[in-house]
Order: sequence, then C-alpha cells, then structure tokens
Amino acid sequence: MTMTSSPNTGVPQPKALHPTRIIRKMVVEKICDYTPQIRELFIKCQEPSDFEFRAGQFVMLHVPPEGDGVKPVLRAYSIASTDLRKDGYRLVFKYVDGGLASKFVWGLIEGSVLDFTGPFGRVFFKEPPTEQIIFLNTGSGVSQHFSFIESNLKKFPNLRYRMLFGVRHRADVYYREELERLQSQLKDFKFKYVLSRPDDQWTGERGYVQNHIDDFDYKSIATTFYLCGNGAMIKDVKAKLESEGFDMKNVFAEAFD
Repeated sequence: MTMTSSPNTGVPQPKALHPTRIIRKMVVEKICDYTPQIRELFIKCQEPSDFEFRAGQFVMLHVPPEGDGVKPVLRAYSIASTDLRKDGYRLVFKYVDGGLASKFVWGLIEGSVLDFTGPFGRVFFKEPPTEQIIFLNTGSGVSQHFSFIESNLKKFPNLRYRMLFGVRHRADVYYREELERLQSQLKDFKFKYVLSRPDDQWTGERGYVQNHIDDFDYKSIATTFYLCGNGAMIKDVKAKLESEGFDMKNVFAEAFD
C-alpha cells in the first residue's frame, strides 16, 4: 500500500483511494429484456449507499473470471439515466456471442450483487448549449444520449433535439417508449430509427445513420453533434462534417457498440 505523511503528525497514513477506484456493491433491482440481444439492468447502490456521476460517463463492471483467472475482467458501460439520481443508475447491454461479460450479464437475476468502479469518461454535455442538438447512435450507444437528454430536460427544455437511432432489423428496435416519454416532456424533440437491414414492412428510414444527417439543417442552425456507437459510423460522420467545414469543436464522440 502506498503511504503518505500526515500533515498533522508526520505519521505515515494509508493513501485514500480515488473515488473512481472504490469498488461499489450494486444490487440488480430490475431486468428488462427489450430484444434477445438487448438487456437493461436497473441497479441500486448497496455499498456505498450513494453514487454521483455526470451525464455521459460510464462505469466498469467487474466480471468474474472463468477458469483459473484471479482478477476480474473489466468492461465499460455508459450510464443510461439522469445524473440527478444519487442512489443508482441504469445500464444497457448488447449481447456479444462468446463474450464473457454477455454470458455473465445474461445469467443474472433480480437481487444479484455486482461490483463496479467509476465513474469514468470526459464526454459531457456542452454548456452553454447550441440551439440544436443532434444525436447519432447505434446499438447500445443510445445509453449516453438518453442520459444527456434526461439529465438536461428541465435545465434546457427549449432546445431543438434530434436523434437518429441505428439498428439492423425491425425486431431490434427498442427504447421507443422511453424516447416517446422524453418527447412528451420536451418542446422540440424528434427521433427516427434507421434500419440497415429492413424488411418490406418497414416504412421508416433505411441504410445507415451517417447517410441521413443531411435530413437536418445543421449548416444554418448552430448545432452540436453527439456520436455514440459503431466506430465506422463515427469516422464517416466526422469525415463528412470536416469536409464541409463544420466546426469540429462541436462534435463529441465515443465509440462502442
């Protein structure tokens, strides 16, 4: 253990752990399976009894190792709830075939106790905000953006919020009720799902979210982009905006899927 001198006595004292390094015990209160590949955990603090974070941050889940592993395997997940809450949070998981974390999370039941460290991350909601906010997300990337909106809907209720939510199939669409709830609480929030592999019954947007950003008037309206999800999507959007001379200081991204 690292030691440091006490300013009062000069006696070496254990160095306090940084808050993000404290292992937090969290209880699974509720499990929602939106699709076979998407699961959300509603988690409440056990020890310590409170938790503070800023919208846009993530936590590290400590996944028990398999076999002879001694240390847990760490996996990062963005928090999907308002940062006004201090006693827990929500996390959205996307199932990965063969993934150690997926196997663990899909084996949980309500009442399970999990270990986390955090919060981490420096992608925050820019203040003061621009007139228009555009969110582009894929897979479970909606987590971060949902947290941004829910955390700021009372502080900035009159902004022009827009979202493109990319999934593969019609059966993969989830979080519609949650987004509709936010829509009912805001003056100007619109969202669209974009399907990369739609069936004939799908009447909405098709292709990839990066192919639909021209649906928005971001050239004449002061706009901030938030990108979260597939790395290829983020790369394409950044390249397009940069080629158009868009101010890249108003583009914030975090890659995961």
